[in-house]
Amino acid sequence: MPLRRDVALFPQGKTKAFTLSYDDGVIQDRRFIELLKKYKLQATFNLNSERFDSEEQYSHIRVGHCRVMKKEVRDLYAGFEVAGHTATHPDLAQLPMSTASWEVCLDKNNLEQITGKIVTGFAYPFGTWNHETLDVLKAAGIRYARTVKSTHNFRLPENFLLWDPCCHHDDPELMNLAEKFLALDGTNLKNSLSVFYVWGHTYEFDDHENWDRIEALFQKISGHDTVWYATNGEIEEYAAAVKSLRYSSDGSVIYNPTATAVWLRILDQDYVIRPGETVNL
Repeated sequence: MPLRRDVALFPQGKTKAFTLSYDDGVIQDRRFIELLKKYKLQATFNLNSERFDSEEQYSHIRVGHCRVMKKEVRDLYAGFEVAGHTATHPDLAQLPMSTASWEVCLDKNNLEQITGKIVTGFAYPFGTWNHETLDVLKAAGIRYARTVKSTHNFRLPENFLLWDPCCHHDDPELMNLAEKFLALDGTNLKNSLSVFYVWGHTYEFDDHENWDRIEALFQKISGHDTVWYATNGEIEEYAAAVKSLRYSSDGSVIYNPTATAVWLRILDQDYVIRPGETVNL
């Protein structure tokens, strides 16, 4: 076979993905979810399961920090991904490992009991972590965790437990980044699996009076055939499946041992390798 470079594609052969991540489970999620449905977008919501039905007032925001009701969680977030954010939102880097483990595991179990789905994702409260935190997440079965460090690029992380997003929705470069993302040319791929990852808190739209900003982004980013609109967890799971592909020594045979179909571009031809399938090139 000639020398080649296999390029991973997203499902249905798409070349890009767009994802969102929003924290705390506040009442503004209700309006945000209606916008997501209007523009047919996906998102991950990171919830503090021991803070439902509560309200706090913080000095750094003008609006109340009001959490959704526990009884509405299952229906409100149906169709989207629910991920962990600790039970009570502490600074994990400042906690003993045993307490950090309790915060992560209690939250994960609570959310799984409420939603009936396995929780595999996480967002660090305050964006803080240490190496013990990573051990806690691994032991709890968490597969990815989002930080608050903006990269301003569309690359996936080397370590999904330290997944830096592209930007916050208040980032001055938000719309410029959207333009750059949409301009990526899928016919001449240099870096596969490009992801535009935006995060924030939905109470900020009330606090900053800028719901129009996020809707403008949704109008621009939605409805593109080359973009996969996915949750954080769907992207991590797909990237893991790509890495799990097994190749023969000369690369002429590829086996997919996972439960996820994987798309590849090989010598300018697109292939789909279905779960459990072996492809001979």
